[in-house]
Amino acid sequence: MLDSAAWQADLLELFGGTFAFAAVGPRTQDDWRRDVQAVMMLKAKDPRGWNALIVPPPSSATAMTDEKPFADLRLEEFDRLLYPVEKHSATQLLVALQGEFYQSANIPDFAHREERLIACADEILSRFGRDARCYTNAAEARDNPNADLTNPETEWNCLSEFTTDCGLVVVSDAEVGVFWAFFED
Repeated sequence: MLDSAAWQADLLELFGGTFAFAAVGPRTQDDWRRDVQAVMMLKAKDPRGWNALIVPPPSSATAMTDEKPFADLRLEEFDRLLYPVEKHSATQLLVALQGEFYQSANIPDFAHREERLIACADEILSRFGRDARCYTNAAEARDNPNADLTNPETEWNCLSEFTTDCGLVVVSDAEVGVFWAFFED
């Protein structure tokens, strides 16, 4: 059963030690994009009171400086930059976000940690229920919502002002989650 302690442990297992953003907000709008935008702009609080994990890369001349790692996107940009992805691919991506350039192959000791990392990703996604919809900015999912995102060889539509970012948006009837990793040269 997922509770606050398990949530925190899973976030740290998946995103601890990386430049990452993992936060949840309530569904308050008919248009889920508004709720996702509120989470990205740090204007929404987790409805369960559970911890978020927000560790953006250090600011640079091109990066944002107000601790909000995301660009202030217009709603229609979400439609252009995010692609639907099925749950299995979403699970793979949550794991891969930990690796350099969002590759599971670049996760230290991945062979020995793979089962645990997948279990953490599954547990995180369980919070949103079986009917949740998932979206990613990994172009590999543009034409294939079942893309193998374990080691995607793709490009990413950046949603931040950092060099590269990749992530997952999860939308249920009650909550939205934003799980993102960043890289800055």
